[in-house]
Amino acid sequence: MSRPNTIRYQPALDGLRALAVAAVLLFHAGLGWMSGGYLGVSVFFTLSGFLITSLLLTESKATGSVDARSFYTRRARRLLPASVVCVSAVSVLAAANMFKGAAHVRRDVLGALFQVFNWVKLGSGESYADLNSAIAGVRQPLDHYWSLAIEEQFYWLWPLTFLVLLWWRRRRPAFSIGLAVTGLFLMAAVAAPLISVQWGPDAAYWATPARASEILAGAVVACWLVQGHRGLTLDRPVAAPSDPAAGRRGLMPGWLSWLAPLCLLALAAACVLFPDGSGPAYDGALPLVGVTSAGLILGLQVAGPVRRLLSIKPLVAIGKVSYGVYLYHWPIYVLVDRQQWDVPVGVSLLIKVVITAVVTVVSYFLIERPIRRAEWLVPRRTLIGALTLTAAAAALVLVVPVAGKFYSVDAAAAQQAALGTDSVAPLIVATSAIAPPSMGSTTAAMGPATAGPTSQPGSVPASGQTSAPTLTTEAAPATSMPVTGPVTGPVTGPVPVPSRPVRILVVGDSTAEATGGGLVAWAAANPSLARVSLEVREGCGFVPGGFIPYGPADRDVKKACGQWLPAQITAAVRKLHPDVVMLMTTSWDAVDRRLTRTGPVLPITDPAVRPVITAALDSITKQVLEAGATKVLWVREPIPNPLWMHLVGGQRDPANHEVLYDEMAALALVNPDVRVADLAGWIDARSLQADTVARPDGVHWSPETARRIADEFLGPELIRAALT
Repeated sequence: MSRPNTIRYQPALDGLRALAVAAVLLFHAGLGWMSGGYLGVSVFFTLSGFLITSLLLTESKATGSVDARSFYTRRARRLLPASVVCVSAVSVLAAANMFKGAAHVRRDVLGALFQVFNWVKLGSGESYADLNSAIAGVRQPLDHYWSLAIEEQFYWLWPLTFLVLLWWRRRRPAFSIGLAVTGLFLMAAVAAPLISVQWGPDAAYWATPARASEILAGAVVACWLVQGHRGLTLDRPVAAPSDPAAGRRGLMPGWLSWLAPLCLLALAAACVLFPDGSGPAYDGALPLVGVTSAGLILGLQVAGPVRRLLSIKPLVAIGKVSYGVYLYHWPIYVLVDRQQWDVPVGVSLLIKVVITAVVTVVSYFLIERPIRRAEWLVPRRTLIGALTLTAAAAALVLVVPVAGKFYSVDAAAAQQAALGTDSVAPLIVATSAIAPPSMGSTTAAMGPATAGPTSQPGSVPASGQTSAPTLTTEAAPATSMPVTGPVTGPVTGPVPVPSRPVRILVVGDSTAEATGGGLVAWAAANPSLARVSLEVREGCGFVPGGFIPYGPADRDVKKACGQWLPAQITAAVRKLHPDVVMLMTTSWDAVDRRLTRTGPVLPITDPAVRPVITAALDSITKQVLEAGATKVLWVREPIPNPLWMHLVGGQRDPANHEVLYDEMAALALVNPDVRVADLAGWIDARSLQADTVARPDGVHWSPETARRIADEFLGPELIRAALT
């Protein structure tokens, strides 16, 4: 369906698309030197504003109006087919359990289909840093649709806004559309930092009004070019800078060619220097990025070395399919990361890029281009097809399993097992009789430990009782790592029976939450033995300071966890009166870190870091005991094998974990109220370390495995810690 009022094709703009999408691909791969690669999306925004406004202006000059129906038809044919295919594929893969543990897939599918995904993310309280870093361990396969939603909202609103501007110009011939659009840009540019101040950094990144200025920056350039202000024009041939007649003919002045290299260098520097998760992009400074992108687009209107560079065929070819590259790359990245291949970051990136390229090319030639060129798809048929495709994709959401975090604690069990706040009787061994350990099979041991049939929640065995509740433990092979000091390995001995349920408070990061979920289920099934509550914070360990290089960004530990450590923890201890507090983290205390914001990245084995670790673990132990806990049980954490292994350095280094193990043992040696449970050795002895069923994301235990850990190991250990 040809249109005589189209704009002149510029290969260099496709080359610019290629660079923008390359920055995004590198950023999402977690390459630290591309910490601001997300600015490639900002370049896309400005390009969209420029091209769409150029089309509308050119059409209005040729016909006196804008055919909104035809505009929406073209946009639907250009964008919808591949988008629906991507969303549908994610739905099918989610139904096949390929995204196990990914929360809110149903919600995200609908948000993507109905082009409001950025508002869905903002309403959920999630930040863009969480998107790339996946604090909870599992990336979501449609998170990249936030930017597509903003562009599509612009496509819906801008033609209608433009029709209003045309109507007003007909009534007021002196009215300038270019000045009006410039005014809209200035208002949006001022709004961006105000939104950041009033509603926070996430709103400054996700909200459409905060990002509108980047799109409008391109629209301003289009207005001043197409409308011919100051001799600038888009729809005539562009003269070379050396053409002496350029100024007389009203063509582009050659000096504008200097804008291209200057703005390109500025954007490249921003992609390298801007931090992820904080900084200018979250403080309302993105309008400046939009202005820089607009300057680059303006500079590309004049022949020069940058225009020649961006017009080379490989870049142009990538630019032509850049929409598909962006659309498909993120779910492919998520799927590849889930395979947990132990390969260098560069090899992983190459695999992802190759798969993305193959899928993109197939989509472009078999789906996108045929539909876009189909002359039989008149507006009415396009509308019917778009509605049908969207409805079919939305219906697929019914096959997507409803899931939160795969390791979420069962709410009913948590309520049943929770610690009350009433005063409690002293805890003693109820009777000299003790239950012999079960020597049954692993399958039997995975079932709940059982109390006598007359046991009730909170019951105390009668004086002189000759039988006791039975607590199942498993005979197991010896731990696979040396244990020195008061550290317990796999349990094979009898367990004392408490006079009342042992009150247990589990404290730590998301791995403590996952492990604690098993303890909650165990306590709910054994109400006469234990009660369990959790006080956890995702992404927070017990070392309160420093800066963790977190993918492309540095994570300020004090800012992220300062309110939790130690105030919230000690408040929970005072309120709940636990007999024993179980302290557990996995990655966050073992990772490499900077001690100061600008200092070097050091492993925790470094002599400068080791005292910080020692002081932090000693401090939290003392504060928990001083707050009223009777005993503390430190848990030696199994080494993780995370899906995002390249984002946080040192978490898989056994030497880093040995530092934590040594510090725990040292605390237990000098304090009789501190014990250490060797969960790492117990896991190794059962070959669960690399078991992707037991740990689907390489970090958090499945609910079934967490229950097994509680039944066979941690439950008995916590009772021993409380009573001995």
